[in-house]
Amino acid sequence: MAARPRLSISDILHRGLVWSLFGVSVWGIVMIGVVHHNTMKAGRAPPALENMWYSNLVQDEQNEIALAEAAQAALKGRSNPS
Repeated sequence: MAARPRLSISDILHRGLVWSLFGVSVWGIVMIGVVHHNTMKAGRAPPALENMWYSNLVQDEQNEIALAEAAQAALKGRSNPS
């Protein structure tokens, strides 16, 4: 069996750099998944909060309708000088 030649320092440094970059890339891909999972989990609201949000939405819509009707009534009651 033939003897393998000894690696030069530049070959060793190159291998170290390549393996380091590979490790950082794998770590980054894993962290993308972790952050995405946590973001999606944080975005889900418990059912009680969804019901509270919906009731606030309905109340806001009713308030907006009442304000619009009051504005229309105020315009109808206004005298037009022209």
